[in-house]
Amino acid sequence: MAYPEKQVRLWVQDEGRFGLKPILKRLWALRGKRPVIAQRRKYQWLYAYIFVEPQTGQSEFLLLPSVNLQLMQLALEEFSRTVDPDGKQLLVLLLDQAGWHVSRKLKVPANIFLMPFPAYTPELSPAEPMVLKLKLPLANKGLEKIQDVESLITAECIRLKNHPQEVKSLTLFPWIRNVLNSF
Repeated sequence: MAYPEKQVRLWVQDEGRFGLKPILKRLWALRGKRPVIAQRRKYQWLYAYIFVEPQTGQSEFLLLPSVNLQLMQLALEEFSRTVDPDGKQLLVLLLDQAGWHVSRKLKVPANIFLMPFPAYTPELSPAEPMVLKLKLPLANKGLEKIQDVESLITAECIRLKNHPQEVKSLTLFPWIRNVLNSF
């Protein structure tokens, strides 16, 4: 084993885009009554960098204005500092093959090992349900300012961090269980 002195932890990562463009969701209405949702289309965004450990349900979030190589660098450094401040663990991070994830210019912290999913397989990522979960507080709301979006997303991130069993139920895919059982 290459790192016998380190505890190995399996994490998944993804980003979600959230903004002022309305997210429409089905809702109940009286028979014969059509629900009306007021909306104004605005195109201003923020991105949630989502880190999840499916086995425990532990989650970390970082809200940033965009997705790019420099912000991914920042997100990895912050994730490393938060989850493993002493550098005594090996954090295996599964993620998609977005350009900013696989760039050779990305300086990955020493305690993180990036492992990309096969290309074009978002259904394999246990982090995908977390993106959908974060969108729920925004559904059918006509928000005026990006700060309103940020407040709702922040509140949902905090709620999810405080409910690891819910996160675990969303992210512990059967194939992840099998991988973890093989260690």
